[in-house]
Amino acid sequence: MTVPAKVSRVPDRKLTASLKTEARRLGFDFCRIVEVGEAAHAAFFCGWLGLGRAGEMEYLGRNLEKRRNPGLLAENGPAFRSLIVLGVDHHRFDLAPEILNDPARGIIARYAWGEDYHEIMRPLLHELDGWLRGRTGRSTLGKGLVDTGPVLERDWAQKAGIGFTGKNCCTIHPQRGSWIFLATLLVPEALACDPPVAAVRAADHGVEETLAGLPAGGDYGAWQLQEEERLPQKSRQRSKVEFEEDSGESAQATCGQCTRCLDACPTDAFVGPFHLDPQRCISYWTIESRQPIPRSLRRMFGNRIFGCDICQEVCPWNQRLAERTPRLRGLTAQEERVAPPLLEGFDRRLPYWLEPGAFAERWRRSPLKRAKRAGMLRNVCVALGNWGDEAAFAGLEAAAADELALARGHAAWGLGELRRRHNDGRAAACLESLLADETDAWVREEIGVALGRGNETFAASSRRD
Repeated sequence: MTVPAKVSRVPDRKLTASLKTEARRLGFDFCRIVEVGEAAHAAFFCGWLGLGRAGEMEYLGRNLEKRRNPGLLAENGPAFRSLIVLGVDHHRFDLAPEILNDPARGIIARYAWGEDYHEIMRPLLHELDGWLRGRTGRSTLGKGLVDTGPVLERDWAQKAGIGFTGKNCCTIHPQRGSWIFLATLLVPEALACDPPVAAVRAADHGVEETLAGLPAGGDYGAWQLQEEERLPQKSRQRSKVEFEEDSGESAQATCGQCTRCLDACPTDAFVGPFHLDPQRCISYWTIESRQPIPRSLRRMFGNRIFGCDICQEVCPWNQRLAERTPRLRGLTAQEERVAPPLLEGFDRRLPYWLEPGAFAERWRRSPLKRAKRAGMLRNVCVALGNWGDEAAFAGLEAAAADELALARGHAAWGLGELRRRHNDGRAAACLESLLADETDAWVREEIGVALGRGNETFAASSRRD
């Protein structure tokens, strides 16, 4: 008979130090510990859901009590006492302006330049938990999550001292910026907690005020990131592997009165600081949504075909970061996934926007598979319409013949942009031909609007709707 391991209630500082060394060995850039409890912004999150912000992301409304207190995730076995917050710095380089602003290219969010970080980090959480179980004799499993479970990761990252939450809702570290993947591991062991960020200026805003929309230029607090607790000098053993963030206190962390992220958002997706409305966000529509993109927003998307980094690109904390190679090999940027030419996927040699098999092969192990071929072809059609060059006609014509109504409708919109900008006779003739054969009511409506015969049905919503 297996005797369950006894779980100590006294924080084990030596075990904690060894755990952090192991986390670093596995490839994590951050590893800090907090005590399991209630998430700081659970009330705001519930209010945010009450406003209908989640849209098609219905999973966000599930397991609210567990999201409020992740200790409830311990359904079997001993209670979770420690929450290990892990982070991976995935910054590689900044895109050259001539690439970023080339309308003939499709810009992909930085997090998707390599392989899917969920699939890379999840096994590492299991390995780290296995290492800990091997040291304590625990037979039950910990709970590892890579932003797919009911945990408010950014709350715990701030409490653990990894960074502060900026006005753009991202976790920001003063030296590394906001290009950080977060993960959590809940365990029953009593580990030594790290000091939280220390308030230099208290944030003065409540839940209702944030939900209603705070003034963009307000100063909502400043924090000092603290170095983690150290072993006593006599017993402390320095590892060959050190955490870069352990060198001492960092710069004062704050957004201050800066509004660059809020001002730069092309779709006006921020209700105010710390409050994003996904249903006006390019990332939501190009990744999460399976529906038609509202016509009122399409021209604002530019050439962003999967996600959007604009609010991070303009952030002062992300300026002048040195080029680097992520410690986890799978996160290295793959050149063909950074900013592919929009028309490349229509080439008959590898028609990855048109054929499911080619799509699966081209984006193997890529986060782009989350949007599926239907969503990506929709996004590319919008980008082709925004490019507006006559060269885009071939791709839009091919998409207009696709079996998916979602693709045909957005291809019609793109063709309509060519007709509008250039009085393009080919685009007009193609639309007329499509209208004669189309049976889907929504696609017919899109064709009618593209030909200048229909009315706009997606009214522009205001920031505070």
